[in-house]
Amino acid sequence: MTCRKYSQYSKTLTVCLVYMLLTFLPVIFLFSSGRGEGAVSLNARRAGLMINSFVIAFFTVAICLLIAVFASLWIYTELNRRSLLRWYFLILAPVPPYIYALSYMNLLRFLGRFFPAVLRYRMAGVFPCVVVETFVYLPFACAAALIALDQVNEKEWSAALVLENADKVFIKVIFPKQLPWLLAIGAIIFVLSITDYSIPSLFQVNVYSMEIFSDYSAAGQSVHSLYLSFPLMLTSSIVIILSLLPLRIISFSMKAETGIKPVYSNGLKAAGITAVFCTLLQIILPLISFIPSVHDLGGDLVSASSELWNSCISGMFAVLILTVPSAAMALLLSSNDLRLKAAAWMIAVLPLCIPGVLTGIGVLKLFSSTPLYVLRSGALFPATGLAIRYLPFAVLIQYGCYLRIDRDRISAAELLQDRRGKAFMRVQLPLMLPGLIISGIAVFLLALGDVGTSLVLMMPGREPMSVKIYNYLHYGSSEKVTAFCLMQMLVSLVMMGAVCNISRWFQRKNPT
Repeated sequence: MTCRKYSQYSKTLTVCLVYMLLTFLPVIFLFSSGRGEGAVSLNARRAGLMINSFVIAFFTVAICLLIAVFASLWIYTELNRRSLLRWYFLILAPVPPYIYALSYMNLLRFLGRFFPAVLRYRMAGVFPCVVVETFVYLPFACAAALIALDQVNEKEWSAALVLENADKVFIKVIFPKQLPWLLAIGAIIFVLSITDYSIPSLFQVNVYSMEIFSDYSAAGQSVHSLYLSFPLMLTSSIVIILSLLPLRIISFSMKAETGIKPVYSNGLKAAGITAVFCTLLQIILPLISFIPSVHDLGGDLVSASSELWNSCISGMFAVLILTVPSAAMALLLSSNDLRLKAAAWMIAVLPLCIPGVLTGIGVLKLFSSTPLYVLRSGALFPATGLAIRYLPFAVLIQYGCYLRIDRDRISAAELLQDRRGKAFMRVQLPLMLPGLIISGIAVFLLALGDVGTSLVLMMPGREPMSVKIYNYLHYGSSEKVTAFCLMQMLVSLVMMGAVCNISRWFQRKNPT
């Protein structure tokens, strides 16, 4: 038993070290390669940029979680548990943020024909940033809230309904079960918001993450940019650690008992319907604002084929690079050993705190100052940065999929296997396969729409589609950029269709 436990700890240590090396290597290399590039002064202007970042992130998180709580409650109560229709809000979840930014601009231009004051007060500033980022992150908040409800034991829910009305049961019994998931997704949204500059820059709001990119572009001092990132990374680390650690105690299997259907008050029902309308608006708005503006989709597709190809190749290489380390780390998160699990959670989520632009700068410095320079002309160069950037997302997605795996089946296979590793290859790996595919699709779509990392790592003549659209948007909306955004939406829809089919197949193979 002692040897087995020692072997388990050694495997855990190896996986954690490899994961940390991959995710923190660019930052470590920056820190060790160019000291003495000048001190960083946190002046009043930079403090104001940090406040702008905090304000946008705080209101985005607050609105997303408020809508998610009521929308998930209505969906859970009114729709069949086994129906994939419950996950409708994820249809456009992987589309890049700038698609929602363009949708917002198109909508306001249309309203501006009738109400000119709308254009004057709502085309720039914090308000449009919060609106757009709410649409971007709302699907993930709703998914976390709904998964949390799926974790609730309905026998406990039904017993509480015998003693109290549905509204009080929700407040006293159900919402506390949702809270760890809401805190976790809220932390992720907060960190993603304060480390992103693409949306604020489109609406003429200066934020702290943009200062990092501007500082590097102006001076080319990578270590100086790293020091400049410390306040952002420290804040993100505190938020991530305090919010995500409660998830380490989540159980594996989801409860499937049939209980009493709660009947909520009219006020709670109205809040649920309003929240569901907001989730539908997140899907409808891009469609109704894009389709009328497209006239020559075929011609635009041809004109952007090279950029789309560059994005797809980099995305596919990124998926291949991170598949094995993300699967190994996700398995550690699923460990029954609470001490191992707590340490694994800490290591898994902390890389989320590294801004994408800093990851890009670190990879650029790494490839420029080492023998890896020979790879700079190929797709592997930007793919490495994208893989490092989105490795934590792949881990979290796979962990969410692993929660649905029948652990008893794996334990039985390990007891009955006639040689070591057979249970993993014949039983566990096939059960992990849907999670691997879904996380791969998600990372591919995230890489397809990435701006922060790609803008630093793109090579001359190899501009990705995301950067092309981002540059177009700074010169105002046009029919061409609308067509480019619609193309990326179509790719996302096709990929999400694949995810739905995989989920349906997995449901049939693993009925609850």
